Amino acid sequence: MPVEHSLPFERSLFIATPNAIHLRSQTGANVIFECESAEGITNARVSTDNSSLIAIADSQVVLLHDTARKREKRLRLKGGGVSDKRDDNFTCVLILAQGQTRLLLFSPDSRTLFFTTTLSTSIQAYSIPTGDLLPPLQSHPSPPTVIAISSDGNILLSASPEPPTTFLHDRRWGSIASVKLQPTDTPSAVTCAAFQSFRDSEQPSYTQLALGFRDGTLALYRVTLPHLSPYNSQPSANQTNSFELVPARVGAMEKLHKAAMGGVTAVAFVPGYMSRVVSIGHDGRCRLIDFEGGGNKLRT
Repeated sequence: MPVEHSLPFERSLFIATPNAIHLRSQTGANVIFECESAEGITNARVSTDNSSLIAIADSQVVLLHDTARKREKRLRLKGGGVSDKRDDNFTCVLILAQGQTRLLLFSPDSRTLFFTTTLSTSIQAYSIPTGDLLPPLQSHPSPPTVIAISSDGNILLSASPEPPTTFLHDRRWGSIASVKLQPTDTPSAVTCAAFQSFRDSEQPSYTQLALGFRDGTLALYRVTLPHLSPYNSQPSANQTNSFELVPARVGAMEKLHKAAMGGVTAVAFVPGYMSRVVSIGHDGRCRLIDFEGGGNKLRT
């Protein structure tokens, strides 16, 4: 007999198909969004702070939709400019993207939506409270293919493949505080990234960052955040170097996944451990690594 699985009361499951977004919870299952575009949905991302926002993208447009509104939403995802439609039943914001949207990412407080496209070499950002497109961050030599953000929202990572380039952006100071991360263990491009999560009561003066690479390498970095002085929250031009993020290599392991099959495709920290990371590759393998003492493969 089939086994029935139920979601925890406080959890919901969003499922994105080529033409619809489905919501499943303890109260039932329903379609909350349908796309009438011929190309269909290419990407979707749900906010992580229970704000009920979901970002949906097709080949040209990014849509912000409030899932707390009780009306099913149908929209033809084509158009130009940025439009803001609001009524008592739903909130909808359309953002024209130059080139096909690759990645979507909410800030932890869901006040900013970051996205990348195939035609822009910078991370694009949209302010949800003000409805404005924000100034782009540090330009890459090619369109970024990886973005990640720390659990407190202070550090944003962006990476591009040609040539391999990785930037760390300190969001407390805006784009002025961007540093280039140059891995010494591999010249390969970054394919995925993840920051370690901390509870608010445990938030230290640093965060840890795991990077997966196209050649199968997995590396762990500790990123120290410069202290913000209450008298100088914005560094001047001649002080910038003293206030930059400081990434330090903790350890790296090469050839964890097959380079010929695309290397590392996903990476995540194991909750409750300081230095344990799980990686997944196109080769179908999942590795559990402990970087304490330089790196040790615990399980495959």
